[in-house]
Amino acid sequence: MNAMPLFRSAMTLLMIGAMTGCQQLPMVQSPSGNFNARVNHLIIHFTSENFGESLRILTGSVDRPVSAHYLLPEPGDPTYDQSSLVIYELVPTELRAWHAGVSYWAGKTGLNDQSIGIEIVNESRCLESIKALANSPAFEDRCVFKPFSDEQIELLIRLLQSILEKYPDIRPHTIVGHSDIAPDRKIDPGPLFPWRQLYKAGIGAWYDDQRVETITKALGTLEPSIDLQQRLLGAYGYKIEATGIEDTQSQLAVRAFQMHFRPSDYSGFFDTGTLARLISLLERYRPAALAEIEDFPTL
Repeated sequence: MNAMPLFRSAMTLLMIGAMTGCQQLPMVQSPSGNFNARVNHLIIHFTSENFGESLRILTGSVDRPVSAHYLLPEPGDPTYDQSSLVIYELVPTELRAWHAGVSYWAGKTGLNDQSIGIEIVNESRCLESIKALANSPAFEDRCVFKPFSDEQIELLIRLLQSILEKYPDIRPHTIVGHSDIAPDRKIDPGPLFPWRQLYKAGIGAWYDDQRVETITKALGTLEPSIDLQQRLLGAYGYKIEATGIEDTQSQLAVRAFQMHFRPSDYSGFFDTGTLARLISLLERYRPAALAEIEDFPTL
């Protein structure tokens, strides 16, 4: 009388075991060391809008969807209703945000795929497109840059430090601004962004002041060609064609470099101060790329 229930129980267990076995793949774990993290660049932007509009654009349904991983508000913004600044996480860093657009840095394109994007609320802006203004005298009149608050930058530094702990593949020279990776389209975070302050906090690239002085003196007896200077700028990471002429594409790349590393004067034209800073940066962060430039003089 009891044999049938026992038989049914045994068959049920066999069926469950068979089903479970079908779901398991025969697999051996054999870890490889030949990989890196998806994230190896960090790109900083300003929003050109107040907090409320920035949040709407970065999270809502708009004609041309954009996003970023983080948004930092600005103190005193009437559209921001919290008593202190907090970081808004919009997209998990494991996922791809849409912030870089058409972009280039040191041979890599499509930087959305390998970067973290941080938007800082700041209403700096140009009243005409960069393509229209290019590097004309109108740029000074039509573009307005506003300073970042100390509170914003302090919070940004804390955020960047936490990101760098999580993503050690981000190197100092891959922490850049939107204008660095798209100089023909973008100007953010602009010449008032405190890159040097970030460097002093252990974030990002900066040149060696004493080495710049030495290089500047050495350059006094040389006349490097525009072609060579363009190749040096390209070796650091900027998208620039070595034409030997300070054409528009050259001026825009040089201006982006100057806004980052010599913000007191961003004329868009090569000069000794710009070249000395560029060489110091190459020596410090991209020595292999500098070594590949065969006609680079000994300084």
